Amino acid sequence: MAAEIHSRPQSSRPVLLNKIEGHSDAVNAAVLIPKEDGVITVSEDRTIRVWLKRDSGQYWPSIYNTVSSPCSCMSYHHESRRIFIGQDNGAIVEFLISEDLNKMSHVKTYPAHQNRVSALLFSLENQWLISAAHDKSVSWMCTLSGSMLGRYNLGSWASCLQYDNETRHAFVGDHSGQITLLKLEENTCSVITTLKGHEGSVGALYWDPVQRWLFSGASDHSVIMWDIGGRRGRTLLLQGHHEKVQALRYLPQTHQLVSCSADGAITIWDMNTTRQEAPQWLDSDSCQKCEQPFFWNIKQMWDTKTFGLRQRSTYPIMGFEFQVRVCDDCYSTIKEEDRAPLASFHEGKHNIAHMDLDQGRGLMVTCGVDRVVKIWDMTQVSLNSEEKFFPLFT
Repeated sequence: MAAEIHSRPQSSRPVLLNKIEGHSDAVNAAVLIPKEDGVITVSEDRTIRVWLKRDSGQYWPSIYNTVSSPCSCMSYHHESRRIFIGQDNGAIVEFLISEDLNKMSHVKTYPAHQNRVSALLFSLENQWLISAAHDKSVSWMCTLSGSMLGRYNLGSWASCLQYDNETRHAFVGDHSGQITLLKLEENTCSVITTLKGHEGSVGALYWDPVQRWLFSGASDHSVIMWDIGGRRGRTLLLQGHHEKVQALRYLPQTHQLVSCSADGAITIWDMNTTRQEAPQWLDSDSCQKCEQPFFWNIKQMWDTKTFGLRQRSTYPIMGFEFQVRVCDDCYSTIKEEDRAPLASFHEGKHNIAHMDLDQGRGLMVTCGVDRVVKIWDMTQVSLNSEEKFFPLFT
């Protein structure tokens, strides 16, 4: 079942264009088909569906295929029309979709893991299929032969994955909150570094190969930008969600980051501004801006002979879009213009477990455990209701 909501007006917020319903369980991934009015979904109900928009404006499944185990994730390569489906049983199934998007043919089944596949990526340049899973491993397989090339074991469930084709670096987020950077070779790999900054499991990663920035979102409600290309360990902390962050996408043309969380929040971050590097967020006894004690920190007040007070303020330039505690001295230095938001906040009105963006057409698709797939017009978003428009897509 599917219903068209309305046409595409210009607005300061994401506009719901279509809603697709009909799955009998959670939809774990949905991608927009480039140059087509179509969406591919995979679900816990073991189905892979290709939805095409009909003349009536509604989306109906042109392909409905069922596999042996719940579908946990997918990677779709439009130029070759190859789709790879990760499953709950650890296997990955490859299909070839016909040019008219009305038929799907089985190609291979890869015995990649022993437990649920959490993320996978197809590299056409290397003809590699890279995957991460709940068996605490990362594997890479040859899509020509179907054989296993290598495997790396982590200390925790692997939850998300990104890959740089040029350098063969893989970024793996895990349940412990760490991100492991691996250099993959044909049959071996080496650990480059481990990124530590989140206080909860990493739920989403996005790699921008041009700026060489890695974005991570986690169950601690935060987003971190890691400046990998700068090689100075620079990080930016972004606090703008009330629930775990489960989807990310950076838009280099407009220098904006889109993040989505489990409570349906859609946040648009302005990354074209000079931001200050924030300290690691803690429920601290002292101001993290100037290190002055708060009023309950008796010991530090006595040692430093200072009287600790606290105020609350937003500080977007340091990533705090919500109010946080700061001491009186710091509060007095924050100007009104310093409190101007550097992000806009929107309501998706459903759990968002996965998101995909088509930047050329200004479309976004979201899906989650409520079994609903939503298609959004994202062509214009304002920084806030009182200021001028900042187009999300140009």
